[in-house]
Amino acid sequence: MRKIMSLVVMLTLTISMAAYAQMGMGRGMGRAGTQHTSVTNIDEAKALVMQHVSNIKGAKIVSTSEGQGRRGKMYIINISDDNGKTYEYHVNPWGEVILFR
Repeated sequence: MRKIMSLVVMLTLTISMAAYAQMGMGRGMGRAGTQHTSVTNIDEAKALVMQHVSNIKGAKIVSTSEGQGRRGKMYIINISDDNGKTYEYHVNPWGEVILFR
């Protein structure tokens, strides 16, 4: 009985690990499939954010600033829409647009 139970446990672990690896959640997944463009000035960051918020009606840039990220210069861009909501976007040096709040 003990041998059968250990065999069942081993098979269950093996199948679950194989399914986990098939989903791409294993080591080294990273951000495959995403394109990054290097951002060197505030105008490129504004263009990326405006492209990102193209579906928000009446989106306009309220303010921009530069900050220091972990690995380089980060651009902080505040967007306002027709309803008065404001959004803060961060653009890292690799062109990734992140909604901050």
